This record gives sequence, C-alpha cells and structure tokens, in this order.
Amino acid sequence: MITGVIFGTFLLAVFFGVPIALSLVLGTVVPLTLFSNVPVTVIMQKMFASIDSYSLMAVPFYIIAGGFLDKGGVSKRLVNLADALVGWLPGGLAVVTFLASAFFGAISGSAAATVAAIGGLLYPSMIERGYDQRFSLATISIGGILGIIIPPSIPMVLFGISASVDVSKIFMGGIIPGILLVVAMSIYSVIYGKRHNLETKKFELRALGRALKDAIWALLMPLIILGGIYAGIMTPTEAAAVAIIYGLIVGLCIYRELSAKMLVKIVTDAVASSGQIMFIVAGASAFGYVMTRENVPTKVANFITGVAGNYWVFYLLVILLLLFVGTFMEVAPATMLLSPILVPCISAYSINPVVFAVIFVCSLGVGLVTPPVGLNLYVAANIGRVKFEKVVSKHLFIYMLCYLAVVVLLVIFPQIVNFLPSHM
Repeated sequence: MITGVIFGTFLLAVFFGVPIALSLVLGTVVPLTLFSNVPVTVIMQKMFASIDSYSLMAVPFYIIAGGFLDKGGVSKRLVNLADALVGWLPGGLAVVTFLASAFFGAISGSAAATVAAIGGLLYPSMIERGYDQRFSLATISIGGILGIIIPPSIPMVLFGISASVDVSKIFMGGIIPGILLVVAMSIYSVIYGKRHNLETKKFELRALGRALKDAIWALLMPLIILGGIYAGIMTPTEAAAVAIIYGLIVGLCIYRELSAKMLVKIVTDAVASSGQIMFIVAGASAFGYVMTRENVPTKVANFITGVAGNYWVFYLLVILLLLFVGTFMEVAPATMLLSPILVPCISAYSINPVVFAVIFVCSLGVGLVTPPVGLNLYVAANIGRVKFEKVVSKHLFIYMLCYLAVVVLLVIFPQIVNFLPSHM
C-alpha cells in the first residue's frame, strides 16, 4: 500500500503539471507523513547531503565551459571543419550536422545546447541549399542527442553518482557508441541526398587544412579532457574545471569573441540550469530514501528478474521502459529516478555496469525527440520558427530507427562499449 502511495502521489503530481523536482518531493513527504513518524527535517537533510557532492560540481562546470566555447566562436569553427571534411557527400550538410554535433557534444555535455549551437548555424544553410524543411529540422533535432552520448555527458555524470558507477569509465564507454550513431544516421542522410540530387561541393584539401588550423584550439579541448581522464591525471570533475579555464582562454585571448557582458550571461544561465538539475537531484535522493525504506528497489528487481527469464528479455523490457518514460520525463530526473532501481537487477544477468550505463543513457536519450516532452523538438521548432508538430516527420522516425539499431548492436555486442574502459 505504501509503495502505491509513493508512486501514485508522484504520478498524480506529474499529471497535474507539478515540476518533476517538486513531484519527487511530494512522493516522499506524503507517504512518510501518512505512514511513519519520520520528521520532515530528515528529508531535508537527505536532500542537502545528496547535492553536497564533489562529483556533482562537474555539472555546472561543464555547462559553463560549453557556454564559453559556444559564445567564444568554437561552434562555428567546428561546423566549418565538419563541412570541409564531409560537406562533399550527398546530403553533406546533414552529415556535417552530425559530425559537428559530435564535436560540440565533446565540449558541452548537453543535448539542448548542441541543438541550439549547431542547429542555429546549419539550419539556414540547409534551407538555402534546397534541403526539405522537415528533413532539416529532424536532422538537427536528433543530432542534439549526441550531446549526451559523446563524453563529457551530464546524464552520464548523474547516472554514475546515483548508481555508484565510475563516471570516467562511463565517459570512455560512450565514445565508440557515439561514433557509431554518427555513422548510422549519416547513412540515411547520404541516401536522402542521392535521391533528391541535393547540391554538393567539391572536396578541397587546402580548405580542409585552413578549417583544421582555425579549429585546432576547439579540437584540443576534448583531447585535454578525455586524455586527462583516460591517463588518470584528472578526475571528471577536475577536467570540468580545466575546461572552464581553457574555454575562457580560447574565447578571450585566441578567438577574442567573448566579452564581459557575455561572460555574465553565460554564468547566469549556467547557474539557473545547474539549480534546476540540483533540485531534481535533491528530490530524487529524497524519493530514493523513501523507496529504500520500503525496499522498493529489491521488489522491482525481483519482479523484473521473475518476468525476464534471460538477458535478452531483460534488455527488451528495460529499453521499452526507458523509451516510454522518455516520452513524458526529461533525461536528468528519469536518470536519477530509474538508475538506482534498475542497476540492482543487472547482476542477475552478468551485465557490466558501465555497459548498462551507456545503453541506459542512449535509450533514454530517444525521449529528447519524442512528443510530448521532446526538448530537442522544441528547440528545433524555435530555430525553424515553425510549430512543434512540423518537426515530427517520417525523417525523424527513420533517424530514430537508425539510432535504435545502434542501441540493439550495443546490446548484442557489449564489447563495443567496454573496449576503452577495459583498457583504462
């Protein structure tokens, strides 16, 4: 009965439009008030303790670093480099979108920021060169998901903290899947370009050299971050702090496109975004506390292992659950809510926690392009100045199938994810 009240209160609050963080708090306070004598001060202490975390400092750091590099001129140089590399392909601008999104994802760690930065630059060019509007919007929408797959990734940080998994290994595990996603979705882009005889450009080695020279400072940042983590020189949190300093130097001293007014705006926006995420983390921690008191994770684990007779059925159920949850809940709260529940189940199927973390984030990321929540869709609609419904098209559906094909590949061959972490 108490378990029913916990989830019933939470879902009812979400249904009536209460913010996710407050819904989690209500799902904690109501059952404890009705069925226990635990004082509310205990909940407050749990919430404070959950955000008093060294690892969580990485979240605002990566947001600020991404802002510095975006406004400091990095995003347009990454687009120019991607265009010089693959712009000659049929449907080349769509492939450029994915490649540039992957580059920018290795800086920002945010899906919405990737859509805004890369989509804002490439969408006008795609329309100008004759790309269909729906195809263009679908491309920049789903390309944004790479922002949470290619490390550093804010959802990966949240997963590692909530499920006690090494964040640096999750980061490493996301690199190869991110590359595979770029390739899979680019294949459809090339096919689309060939069918519609879209305008292409000639490959010029000299232009590639110029673009590479101009973007070298942008490319060094992910190498510094991931190289430092991979070599054991820096933790993910320390790497995030280094990224801020690097982004500040590049934006102010090298590209010279940052101003004092921009710095204030970037930091202000980062504080607001971080505050929202921290509130969700605090609410999820309190919710996790009451679930643990009622032994909910163990009950759920026993139920899933009872229903899922083997490895394949388990993953099928998990992916379907994450696809469903992603349609009405954003990635951050869903990660904090579901990862502590699902991770205890994986030992029954001998699943590596790092592999599960990457597949979890990839599967949940689809929710960024599925209505009604679909944050990427709203950002893309704003860029294209069209109604939300126009972003949802057959092109988006085909991209999603390409994306999910890669997720299935990771389930079948978990070595793809675990290759780099196993060599750390």
